[in-house]
Amino acid sequence: MNNLLTLCMIVKNEEQFLPQCLNSVKDVADDMVIVDTGSTDRTIAIAHAFGARVIQIDWPNDFSKARNVGLDAVKTPWILVMDADEELVTEDIPVLKNAIQKPTADAYNVRIVSVMERAEDISESYVTRIFRSHPDVRFEGAIHEQVFYSLARAKQNLVSLNLRLIHKGYLSSVFNARNKADRNLELLELHVAKNPQDGYMLWQLSQSYIGAGQYDKALGAINRSLKFLQPDNPIRVLALMTQARALFHAKMPKKALRVLEQSLSLYPAYTDFRYFEGTIFMDLEQWDKAYEAFQDCLKLGEPQGFLMTETGIGGFKALFRLSQVALAQKDSKQALAYLLMAIRTQPNYRHAWQSVASLMSGAPIAQLFQTLSLAIPRETIIASLKSWPSLNVDEQHLLAYAEQYEATPQS
Repeated sequence: MNNLLTLCMIVKNEEQFLPQCLNSVKDVADDMVIVDTGSTDRTIAIAHAFGARVIQIDWPNDFSKARNVGLDAVKTPWILVMDADEELVTEDIPVLKNAIQKPTADAYNVRIVSVMERAEDISESYVTRIFRSHPDVRFEGAIHEQVFYSLARAKQNLVSLNLRLIHKGYLSSVFNARNKADRNLELLELHVAKNPQDGYMLWQLSQSYIGAGQYDKALGAINRSLKFLQPDNPIRVLALMTQARALFHAKMPKKALRVLEQSLSLYPAYTDFRYFEGTIFMDLEQWDKAYEAFQDCLKLGEPQGFLMTETGIGGFKALFRLSQVALAQKDSKQALAYLLMAIRTQPNYRHAWQSVASLMSGAPIAQLFQTLSLAIPRETIIASLKSWPSLNVDEQHLLAYAEQYEATPQS
């Protein structure tokens, strides 16, 4: 691409994902700089096969230091940073090309779409991954490293870009195998011990404590974080959500609700706050309040302009929650209606399908098929079923019926 763009990565033992990652960018990256921190598998050979320049270093126990080795080797005007367990969405390549051929900024936040075992558990975050090569723009932080602060100091303009990187690193099979949780917690604790006023890292540490089930420590870390995150810092809204989560997990739901109510007054467009309120109301069996919360989520829609959100909370997930509220109030007809709306909005939302099947337990497969057909066409029913791994017996029967079904011609 006219020698404009270098892919920068750090890797170690990434033979499982690296081929897909590099293949996704081989037609857009003019150069590839891969910093290897001690691979013992085929990672280096794979990188060389794609024409990458490989720099081998000892692991410095600091992600920023490792990434900055790669930045120092860049020769092009623009840099794309990726991890080996990510792939650039093919349809978004024109977006990337346009962003650096006709730039509107010096750096871009892109959409990191993290997939899970269940397709409906996708989450999205915006992270700075494309930026101009500049001697003062470097990563900071031993873990959860970012260039945000160095971009600001270098007076580099940052905007969001509708470009997606699919991230597989949070799949439980990958996350657990790499022992990421323990590694992350150790590095975060070391960093915060040296930098006790780093609000961003304290927020990350709190999230790791929640993941480890250490809720008292999570509350301590997030309360400290909020002291150092100014109101105009885009991380603050995420830290408030983490504070509410920590309080809820620590069995203090009323305090969590107070945090969410106050946070909504400051950030009324952040649907995640209202959605979490709804789930807490459900836990407290306050069904009317839960209903109002999820209806508000539908009005708000998916949040825009924030660094992180849970996909679907302004749409199909809110509809699914409304179906659960209806079921709790013994209104199965209304529950079915919400479930079909959720499936119409997101046909691959398996939770909703399984809830429909549960509501219609004992009904013939033909009746289940006809009910689902009220929301989506036969072709979509087949495509959705085929997209799921390990179909249960009922799903197998439904797929077989849908594949052989032919609508009766209209007279």
